[in-house]
Parts: sequence; C-alpha cells; structure tokens
Amino acid sequence: MPANIIRPRKGLWFGALLALALLLSACQSTAKDLGGFSLNSAYTLTAGETRSGDQVVVAQDITLEPDSSVAGDITLMGSQVTVRGQVDGDVIVVADRFVLGDEADISGNLVVCAKEFQRGAAAQVGGTIKEECARSSRVSVAKAVDSGWATWRDSFWFRLGTAVAGALFFGALSALLTAIFPRPLGRMAASIYRAPALAGGVGCLTILLALGVSAVYGLSLLLVLPVVLLPIVLLGWLALGLLAMLGWVALAQPTGVYVLQRLGLERQPPMLTAGVGGVVLALLLRVWGIFWFTAWIGLIVGAALASVGLGAVILTRAGSRPYAPRESPTGG
Repeated sequence: MPANIIRPRKGLWFGALLALALLLSACQSTAKDLGGFSLNSAYTLTAGETRSGDQVVVAQDITLEPDSSVAGDITLMGSQVTVRGQVDGDVIVVADRFVLGDEADISGNLVVCAKEFQRGAAAQVGGTIKEECARSSRVSVAKAVDSGWATWRDSFWFRLGTAVAGALFFGALSALLTAIFPRPLGRMAASIYRAPALAGGVGCLTILLALGVSAVYGLSLLLVLPVVLLPIVLLGWLALGLLAMLGWVALAQPTGVYVLQRLGLERQPPMLTAGVGGVVLALLLRVWGIFWFTAWIGLIVGAALASVGLGAVILTRAGSRPYAPRESPTGG
C-alpha cells in the first residue's frame, strides 16, 4: 500500500470503535439480567433467590429449592436434578434422575430426558410435559436439544456467540481475500481514505437506485412486464450484494490499520491488518443485535458502512484502477 494512505483520517473510525467499547461494557454489566450460564460440580438456587433471564445450568447435582424462582426459561443438565421452586417459563431437563417436587410451579412447558422421573402429586405445570427419553436414551439427547432449540436461539448467550463467531469468520475471509487480491483491495481502501464522504454518497445513491428500480419492477409486474425479467432483477441484486461484500472487505484494512496503530503495532502485514479490521467491523455491526433495544443502531451502522464500502468499489471499478479526485480549477 502506498505510504500516503497508511494513516487514516483522525476521528474517522474513533467514534465507531468507542461505541463498540461502550457496548461491550454494557454487555458485561447486564449479562446476568439477560441470561446466565453455570458450570459447576453442584448448583443450588436457594430459597428466596431469584434469577432473571434464560438460564443454562450444567452440574453433577442441581437443586432449585422451594421459594426460589427463575424469571425465564431454564435448561438443567446433570446427574441428579431436583426442582422445587417456581419457573416463569419453560424447563428442559437432561438427567439420570429428575425429581419434580410438590412445591414446584412451572408456568411453561416441561421437557424431560431422564432415566428416572419422579413427579410430586402437587407439582404444577402450566404447559405440556414431554418425556423425550422414555424409550431410548440414545435418541433422547437429540430430541431434547431439538425441543430446546427455540429457547436457545432467543437467548443472550446464543446471540452473543453467533456475533463473535460471525466476526471471526469475516475476519478470516477479509485476511484471505486480502492475500489473494492485495492490489484491488488496496486501491479501494485508498479511495476510502481520500474521499470517505464521496464513497458513502455514491454507495447510498446506488442502493437507493437499486431499491427504486426493484419497486418499480415489482409494481409493473402486476400490470405488463413478464415474469421472464425476474431472473435479471435477481441477478442484479446478487451482483450488488457481492460488490457490497467486497466493499466490506475493503473497509477491513483501514479499520485494522487504525486499531493496530492505537495498540502501537504499526506497519503490520496487510493480511493481518485486514483480519483484525474484519473482526472489529463485524462486531461493530452485529453486537448491536444482541439487545432488542439497540438493534436499530446496527441497521443504521450497517447501512452507513455498506454505503462507504460499495462506493469505494464503484469509484475504483472494483479495484481495477485507483481513484484520483478531481482537482478544483484555479483562477488564473
């Protein structure tokens, strides 16, 4: 990469990275309220104790004492599981022996995968009781996991895990493409340094134009245009999506330069720089979706960054030529 584009403009990425740091701090401070994971030899939810959010407990002996409560769904995996408290949600149990005491009060469904299931006569279950392991212990685990999938996919830890996994995947993809196409991606990154506002404007107008054309086609399809044009529209959106992805990869390198400079690690290999930048960019986009009340921020951030990346691809013709800003004419 040319020396004149190694240093990004000050403040261009600072605000975004600062927001990411603040959000990660919020994740750590509110994780207990949104969900919990416990891995111990023994676990006891004592009387009077309340846990909020979806819970996952893995232990040898698990006990939910009377007058304890869980405000959310809970998954219990252990050898001996005893539930005598209140659960405001669904309960999934995978155990050798499961005891549902007389004091138990479950508002949702109860899914049991246990060799021995003992239920008290006074135990309350508001939903249905499913004994998935009644016939085959080998198939039961798969059935229990399938029954609990709906709970897992909406849990805090699942959303956080998918965000981190997606960020690592995009970082690896950015590093790989940078190693394969160093010059085109370098030209696109240079255009972002030189004219970020112009790149964002061009990308935004391109997206709006594509949406407008698709809307017009969708309306006129009901009137006159044949369906035979539909593959052309779909191919156009596919091409636009691939160009937008290429723009995201182009954004990874300047982002990685900024992050590594702040860490005192300047002039790193482009492949490493792009990998770090790809992870940070993907987290910046996906971490907002962990909480429902910040999901709209992720849409705005994603649209803004996608516009800048797509604009860089267009300005450089997919990296085939460098972008040279036009100099304003001087009076003579």
